[in-house]
Formats: sequence, C-alpha cells, structure tokens
Amino acid sequence: MFRKLRIRFIAIASLAILLVLFSVVGVLNSARHVQTVDEINKILNLLADNGGSFPSISKTTSELGDTVSTDTLFQYRYFSAKINQNGNIISMNSSNISDLSDQQVEEFLVKVSKSRNTRDDFSFNHHTYSYLVTEDKGVKSIVVLDSTNQFNDNMTLVHLSIWMSGISFIFFVLVISIVSGKVIKPFIRNYERQRRFITNAGHELKTPLAIISANNELVELMNGESEWTKSTNDQIQRMTGLINGLVAMARLEEQPEVVLTDLNFSEIAEDAAEDFKGPVIKDGKKFVMDIQPNIHIKAEEKSLFELVTLLVDNANKYCDPGGTVSVVLSKGRLSKAKLEISNTYAEGKDVDYSKFFERFYREDESHNNQKSGYGIGLSMARTMVKLFKGNISVNYKDDTITFVVSI
Repeated sequence: MFRKLRIRFIAIASLAILLVLFSVVGVLNSARHVQTVDEINKILNLLADNGGSFPSISKTTSELGDTVSTDTLFQYRYFSAKINQNGNIISMNSSNISDLSDQQVEEFLVKVSKSRNTRDDFSFNHHTYSYLVTEDKGVKSIVVLDSTNQFNDNMTLVHLSIWMSGISFIFFVLVISIVSGKVIKPFIRNYERQRRFITNAGHELKTPLAIISANNELVELMNGESEWTKSTNDQIQRMTGLINGLVAMARLEEQPEVVLTDLNFSEIAEDAAEDFKGPVIKDGKKFVMDIQPNIHIKAEEKSLFELVTLLVDNANKYCDPGGTVSVVLSKGRLSKAKLEISNTYAEGKDVDYSKFFERFYREDESHNNQKSGYGIGLSMARTMVKLFKGNISVNYKDDTITFVVSI
C-alpha cells in the first residue's frame, strides 16, 4: 500500500516539475521567437524604406540597436527588386547574396510578386528566406532577407533548452525518489501503530466479551431468557462482529501481495449467494440469482468467497421490505468477470454514493440505526477487489442500488 503511495507521490511531483519545466521552456522559446521575428521585420522595413539597401550606420543603429556595426551589416545576405504592374522586373540588386544565381533570384522575385502575402517566409536549399512586399503607384518593391542564421539560433536554443530540461527533470526525479521515502515515513509509522492497536485491541476485547457472553448464558440458564439478557446477547454479537471485521481488515492490509490462482468464480459466487436465499425469502423479499457457468478469474479463494458474502449480506440488510435482492455474474466486455449485486432501495435518490467505500461510513445513520453494521464491510470489499486487481463501483437507477465488481 505504501509502495503505491510513494509511487503516486513521485508521479505527481514529477508531473508538476515537468509542467513547470515545459512552461519555462515554452515561454523562453516563444519570447525568443517573437524577438527574432521582430528583428527580421525591422531589417526588412529598414531595407524597404531605403530602396533595398542599408542606410548609414547611424540610422541603422537607431533602428536596429547599438550593437550594429559596419562588420555586422556585411553579415546580412539579401536581395531586392522593383516589379511593374505587368510583372516585369524594372530593377534588381543581388550583389549582397552569393548563395543564389541571378536566375534563381529572378524566379523567387516573380513568385513573391504573385503571392497574396506581403510578409512571409520560404525555404530553399536548407536556407530560410524572409520577404516584405510594398507597393507605390503600381510598382512593387520586394526585399528578401536570408534569415537562416536567425532561425538556426532559435532552433539551437530550443534544442539546448530541451536537453537542459531533460537533465533537470531526471535530477529532480532522483531527488524526489530519495526524499519521498523520508516524507512518507511518518505516515508508515502512524499506520503501523493504528494497525497494531486494532489487532491488539481486538484480541484484548475478545476475552471480556467471552466472559460477558458466558455470564449472560449462565443467567439465562438460571432465570430463563429475558428482555435484558436478549439485549445483552445482541450487543455482544454486534461487538464481536465489529472486532472480527476490524481484525480481518487489518490482516488484509498486512498482506497486500496475495497469491492469486485460477478459480471458478461461478461456483464460488453461487455457493456464497445460495446461503442467503433462505433468509431473504424468509424476510418476505424476492431473491434472484443468474450466474453464468464456468467463469474463471485469478483470485484468492477465501477472500473471493468473503467478497460475495459481504456484498450479498449488505444487499439483504438494506433492501426495502418486499423488495428484490439480485445476484448476477456474467463475462465482462473489458474484464473476465462482472458481478452485479443489487437491492431495492426507494430512498436512495439523494444518497452520496461516492462515500460508500469509505471506512466506517454509513449513509443516513439515523435511518440505519436499526441495521447492524459499522460501515466497514464495503471498505473491506474494496480492499479485496484491489487485491484481485479489479474495480468496484456503485450506481443507483430505478429505485435500485447496484454494486458492480469487475475482475
């Protein structure tokens, strides 16, 4: 149980760290991309405003920043042209681009002039080019900038940030894995103390209960059964049931790794449910049992029998007078077996079924004072189903509560 708790703690903490790292990487790279696009736009606008070439250093510096120098300007690769309304190139400047021939430059200029976009990017021969188109009196001015270096810098940052995030994530997961053992130690100690207390208290209480029961029987032998002796005997049985339930639950949780073997679920379910047929009918209720034969699952025989017994007993206990208790076992769509145990309960519309499997929870205690039980049966049922690597749920429909076990 605590191993699963530790794994869950590590998983949740790791997910939180992963989300933080992902957010940081996303924000960092997004900001860098926006900065790069803004830089490219400034260069294109500067070229377009100056007839397809850079102006003086002072003006360029005022537009692009103080880091720009004469050497920096020579690093930029670009070409420009003017195209008339007929699509003919009036003038072209390709002296600042060496990776493309004049014919390739002309082809790109024609394609760009026909494009509906005035600002876009395109790729050619492992290079990325950004262009800007302006128009004045029917003449289109086109400037194209080789922005490969800018976008490559972006990708370098992306790869570096991903690598750093991956290394950081692994480091944090290792730290969390080490720390998690110390974090859950107090919970383990408290749980062990509670478990030992329940087990020891259960054994200690059995002795005085046995003495009280023997004394009560002696009084009945001497004076006959009376209202007082009957009430005492009923309370002894209730306390004995509570103690046995608590001890059984503690033992279940002591051994979470049970040995699962192949069992005939159909035979076990029928044997367990058949024991309740007489008491249910005797109480004036209907008993329906529909069990498909030869359904096999991996489980522990004693616990599986106890599981069916708990659920059928619960259905009988809380079934409305004159209602129906139903036990249905069939092959599930996503599981080997599907056990459905239901009972009539007309007052179950406003019940919070999400708490049914909580330990010591009893729905509407004032209503259920007449029912024997302390709210541990369904909690035990859930523990058993988990041991079998299955699922248990509850639903309410048409005045009927149904517990569904899928294994």
